[in-house]
Amino acid sequence: MSSSVLALFDVFAACGATDHGGVHRPCASAADGEARDAFEAALKTADAETRTDAVGNQFGIFNLTGEASAPLVMMGSHLDSQPRGGRFDGALGVAAAVAVGEALMRARAEGVIFDANFCAVNWTNEEGARFRPSLLGSGVFVGRHATEEALAVRDDDGIRLGDALSAIGRRGVDRPPALPACYLELHVEQGVTLEQAGASIGVVVRNWGATKFDVTFEGEQAHTGPCPMPLRRDALLAAAHLIVEARTIAKRWPGRVHSSVGRLLVSPNSANVVPSETRLSLEIRCDDDGVLASASALADEAIERAAHLANAVAASVVRNERTIRMMPEAVCALVEAAAETTDRRSLRLDTVAGHDAISLLGHCPTGLVFVPSAGGVAHNEAEFTSTADVEAGFEVCLQAVSRLCRSGGSPERALRDMSVTP
Repeated sequence: MSSSVLALFDVFAACGATDHGGVHRPCASAADGEARDAFEAALKTADAETRTDAVGNQFGIFNLTGEASAPLVMMGSHLDSQPRGGRFDGALGVAAAVAVGEALMRARAEGVIFDANFCAVNWTNEEGARFRPSLLGSGVFVGRHATEEALAVRDDDGIRLGDALSAIGRRGVDRPPALPACYLELHVEQGVTLEQAGASIGVVVRNWGATKFDVTFEGEQAHTGPCPMPLRRDALLAAAHLIVEARTIAKRWPGRVHSSVGRLLVSPNSANVVPSETRLSLEIRCDDDGVLASASALADEAIERAAHLANAVAASVVRNERTIRMMPEAVCALVEAAAETTDRRSLRLDTVAGHDAISLLGHCPTGLVFVPSAGGVAHNEAEFTSTADVEAGFEVCLQAVSRLCRSGGSPERALRDMSVTP
């Protein structure tokens, strides 16, 4: 395995490192800025052209063909993290992309002829932990979100993404590259399917759908002592009702619907004051669009019912939806062939979590490659993937990308060439 994968990964892991082996690297934080600086430095050392667009997406273009207009194969992930999150989530895919670029440049120097260039990318705000929605940078890249709309998004302290990027010197002015001929992303599974099956490579064939709600309940501030119970307009009580109902919704479809409320802000957040406002984030995820629609409709009803039970109002409900889509068969087959070539066992599976690859899906041929997560632990400081599995993921991606860059970025052509070329 290229030693630069683990070397750069360790550099990233030191940016925002926590005492328990994880990272705390919110989007556009100082720690994120340090990781971005390390990414750019690695790209320059590898002789890549670096660009940063208006929303902070970072690109490193490796000119393998000598022609700037040649098709582009892109690979990457994200460097932002969840609060006290794991060090493998996203950063592994970014480090692997740089290492792939380095390996391709060495092959070019040794005489290998390529007909597509390569690009390593770090997407802004994949996690959606500090700024919502998630997948924001990749969403801007494909035109799902307008640039100014994304820059105006505010975190819970009222700071705009644009201002936060400016503060770390990462609000760029460069034009991003064109849509790639093919996009590939390496990521940890964040589940137990691969580990339980004894497979080292996951070939993602589709994503689960999701409906995400940002809800604001408004009540009225009052003293928790003398204010009569029937007169209270308790915004936190409304949130509590919704949290319980969200779990009830999931129980209607065991194993098929996942629900959670993972973010809750209370105002004024004083022990002896009835809360006047709560803001929360509710998620519904599902493996079937029809069931997701039904579960989301129940969530809409639950929001109104929760407000009524607490004598409060649902002052704001913002929905963000992601439908189920299939990965292109040619890309899946190419990853499987690359796994076979490198003697790695692969397994087809779904992704329940969202990834930047989902943003590019439908805009260009897209592939998502998983490596095992020990115990399925994710969004947690204890997150871990073995060196052997990291090596497997890197080697499979290098094999697939190398073939793509010798096939004009076409997964179909790369597959045909693999069947006749040793």
